[in-house]
Amino acid sequence: MKPSPNIKSCKKCLLHTGLPGVEIDSEGLCKYCRKNEPFVPIGEDKLKKIFNNAQKKNPQYDALVPLSGGKDSTYVLYLACKKYNLNVLTYTFDNGFISDFAKKNIETSTNNCSCDHIWVKPSQDLIDELYSITLKQSGEICGICGIGIERSMLKISEAYRIPLILMGHSPTESNSFTSENIYDQERLKAIFKQNPGISKNMVKRFLIYPNLNFISSFIYTKIGRFGRKINVLYYTDLPTDKEIGNTLKKEIGWTEPENSEYTRHFDCLAEPFTNYIREKRFGVSRRLPQLCNMIRNNEISREKALEIIDKDATNKLPENLEQLKNRLHFNGKDLDNICHIPVNVYSKHYSKWNKVFAKTRNILKKSAH
Repeated sequence: MKPSPNIKSCKKCLLHTGLPGVEIDSEGLCKYCRKNEPFVPIGEDKLKKIFNNAQKKNPQYDALVPLSGGKDSTYVLYLACKKYNLNVLTYTFDNGFISDFAKKNIETSTNNCSCDHIWVKPSQDLIDELYSITLKQSGEICGICGIGIERSMLKISEAYRIPLILMGHSPTESNSFTSENIYDQERLKAIFKQNPGISKNMVKRFLIYPNLNFISSFIYTKIGRFGRKINVLYYTDLPTDKEIGNTLKKEIGWTEPENSEYTRHFDCLAEPFTNYIREKRFGVSRRLPQLCNMIRNNEISREKALEIIDKDATNKLPENLEQLKNRLHFNGKDLDNICHIPVNVYSKHYSKWNKVFAKTRNILKKSAH
């Protein structure tokens, strides 16, 4: 990763002025390194109180854990079952891109944690059609997975009356350096309309709650229709990426490929392709923000992070490109067009209610301090 001579790089992390919103001060530091403070967990006592309150409701399951087979979601499952002794239901949204490593980890971890597991498998023809139009129109497919995972977790929590949904989001995964809201439902609906072959019924089947927004989701959670989402990794001291992997390997037989250094998304076969497109459109690897956070937390050296980014070789076409072309119905010309789709091409279609909710939440947070 060698930025242009006219671009200034942070002397501590890997960020540079070629990225949106990144500035380097007179001391050679970006604002994220200059303002960086050690991660302070919300508190395990508060987490235990949340768990105790949920268990008092005497549910069939105390918590639902979305499970990809990757490191963070598996670690949350391990904590829920082995450390906090919760009665857990876990599920996996099968998008057709789950790697063999991930499938093996899902089977091993659910067996060793003695928990029930559900596979959610939408029609492959349906989801591939949605992937294809979204890729060609907006330059990404991850929004489809994000919405699919979220709607599945809401539906399962509603059906089983599960009070909590334990998420695997990590404090090290902040700052994506793109303002694209790929998980906005109204944005996806606008994209789907570009393909007359995608019917309203197909959209309803996929979205499950076709009129849901942040406000209605918040209300449904408050009244108990949906489970309450909890980012477990924000409540306790967070082990390093390596420590999490070692714990999972030792305690529940979790495995990862040899080339999956520092939480590469080996659970998704489409990740190398989506990262290739991201690099072309935004000029930044998906792993860059995470590695920079790990540098700031002294989990990894700057030199090692540079080595990892170089090994990713994101300018190299993915090995399974031909398979993806056939499955998602695009050719070489389409790929070139996809790589040059402008950022925020569908931003005018974002949900106004989501914008209102986000602004209101920010105001309330500021007034609370």
